[in-house]
Amino acid sequence: MQDSQPTAVSPQRSAFSRQSRRLSSPTSDLRPLASPRRAFTLTELLIVIAIIAVLAGLIAAAAVNALKASRRSRTILEIKNISGAIENFKNDYGAYPPNGINPSSTAVSNPASGSAQALIQADFQRMFKKAFPRHKEPIGVIMALCGQNTGGGRQNLEHGMNAAEALYFWMGGFSSDEQFPISGPGGPSFATSGPNSGEVLENRNRRYEFDLSRLAPRNDDGAFDLSKNRYIQYQVDLNQNGNTTDPGEERQINFWGYLPSGSEQALLYFDTSRHKPYQYDPPASAAAGGVPLYAIKSVREGFSSSATPTKNDIVFADRKFQILHCGIDDDWGDNGLGVSASNTSTTVADLEPYLYPTGVFIGPIADTLTNFTDGELADESEE
Repeated sequence: MQDSQPTAVSPQRSAFSRQSRRLSSPTSDLRPLASPRRAFTLTELLIVIAIIAVLAGLIAAAAVNALKASRRSRTILEIKNISGAIENFKNDYGAYPPNGINPSSTAVSNPASGSAQALIQADFQRMFKKAFPRHKEPIGVIMALCGQNTGGGRQNLEHGMNAAEALYFWMGGFSSDEQFPISGPGGPSFATSGPNSGEVLENRNRRYEFDLSRLAPRNDDGAFDLSKNRYIQYQVDLNQNGNTTDPGEERQINFWGYLPSGSEQALLYFDTSRHKPYQYDPPASAAAGGVPLYAIKSVREGFSSSATPTKNDIVFADRKFQILHCGIDDDWGDNGLGVSASNTSTTVADLEPYLYPTGVFIGPIADTLTNFTDGELADESEE
């Protein structure tokens, strides 16, 4: 009997057999498929959202601060440029432009009385005589500019030009007509009737290139807001020393303020070259169409009578002029002192919040911008 021999299996058949076994027993040799990526949990999502919110807040705060810094820099630059124009005014006319703020609503009965009203009236008369020695403008009109018109059919500007209006009035330009710097072509007044009536701001001979779109106050139509009563009308006639070739013409002067870019508050101008502050106080008030703000003051090194400095020893921080802006908060603040022009015994302690450079400047006044500082008032103070 012959022994049985093992049957040879070809390599192809062996491979086929292994494949068949794998197919028949899928769980024996196949590796499990990779599981899908695990999803974020609610906690992880909240953490990511919180991080994004913090980053967004930091970016937004940085953007806001950058915008504020840009606006502050633009305002300071404009103040400096206007300061240069005022220096040019002084070089041309021999004096800085005076303020016209009248603490009283009455006219001066005695120009030699030494009162604040008398000082203001004398300042205006001397300024016009110095700047325009040949002018024939009615004296009543000049007095009306500082709230001291005595009548004669002319409208009076109550309390005179406030600190904002004075800046644009003087820098807005006058006529090249030496006899009629106010009423002539390019001057601040305009005819109220006739073919050439109406104010055209572009026609003024400006001493500084103001952005005319930023003049205020304006009504909803963009025109000068007459409801504020910050204008005067006057009749030009030959009874005023024969000073016109167009008798009977009614003219008007609108009193504008100038707003820095992005602000709702105008720049203020204070003449600090002529008198001590207490002779002008209060330089602005709500009644005068201004803000309840005193120009920034300082104390002289020498005192007039005693070791305790009083109001007589207080001078303006800049002895030429001041241009002030309330800063990016658009808030002037209120000193609340109620100091009168006749009270010269007020002590420095009563005025300390507004003394420069000692300060301390806090609250709304802290970010005040000026022509004699390079930044905010609080940054320049010597605390």
